[in-house]
Amino acid sequence: MLGQASIFVPLCGQVRGMATLKTIRMRLKSVKNIQKITKSMKMVSAAKYSKAERDLKAARPYGLGAQAFYEKAEVVPEENKDKKLVVAVSSDRGLCGAIHSNISKTIRSMLATEDKENVKLIFVGDKVRQQLQRLFGKNILMHFSDIGKKPQIGRASCRERV
Repeated sequence: MLGQASIFVPLCGQVRGMATLKTIRMRLKSVKNIQKITKSMKMVSAAKYSKAERDLKAARPYGLGAQAFYEKAEVVPEENKDKKLVVAVSSDRGLCGAIHSNISKTIRSMLATEDKENVKLIFVGDKVRQQLQRLFGKNILMHFSDIGKKPQIGRASCRERV
């Protein structure tokens, strides 16, 4: 007995590192679930995009009217002053990846090369304003937040204050 060597061969025929039928089925099921989630996310984003496009189409005549007004008003900028206005558009919440930091980096680099006294900032959205308010608080002309949200009844209604 000591002289004979025996080799153990498993009956299932599986080799180490190979996936079993059960794991393959689980992976296929998870891939199908991910595809369903991705498809529903595409549908939601398409609906949001079409709604924004409809809103933009409804607001287009106002932009054209304002443009025609400024063309007929013959507004001429002053020649001796070289002032600049920067409008930074960001979101109110941080769900847009690195867009907020990229916008603030661009504004910081621009203000590093420009004369800070002749540059005014307007912020649409809170994120970039929060990042730049400490450094360039004197340059902020105005800021807007909650743009694009549907107004709540308290904001939309007209009330008298006594």
